[in-house]
Amino acid sequence: MLRRACVFGGLIWIVAATSCVSWSDPWERGRALELAQKNYTEAIRWGDIDTAARYVEPGLRDGFLAYAEAFESIRITDYEIGEIDLDTENFESATVDVTYRGYVMPHYVEHRVRDRQVWTRDTDAGNDWRVRPELASLLDGLGARVGR
Repeated sequence: MLRRACVFGGLIWIVAATSCVSWSDPWERGRALELAQKNYTEAIRWGDIDTAARYVEPGLRDGFLAYAEAFESIRITDYEIGEIDLDTENFESATVDVTYRGYVMPHYVEHRVRDRQVWTRDTDAGNDWRVRPELASLLDGLGARVGR
């Protein structure tokens, strides 16, 4: 009886331990990407450019932050995150289409803009993901005038 209880307890422990880990992605790089992508998109949606810049590739951050003033005149009312196309062979890159809806003040005419986000895993930072943003096309699609 004790032996059965030990075997049963061992089986439960094995199931519990393995149910949280994906065999194809044991370091949960896909989950890390989902979180980074959602946090970046939320920051863009609320105009928090400083927070969004944390997810931008380091070499592109200064150019990204140069658009901060243009973001002061836009309001993003909603967004939809499309399906993430993750390179499941080595978990190093991904693309995702995000559709933003927003307007430029004081016009209040809502526009719909699709932003194709290209993400790469920053191997120097472990499991962190970085985006190569296309803010100029996003702002242009919303009708903002960018003075760069």
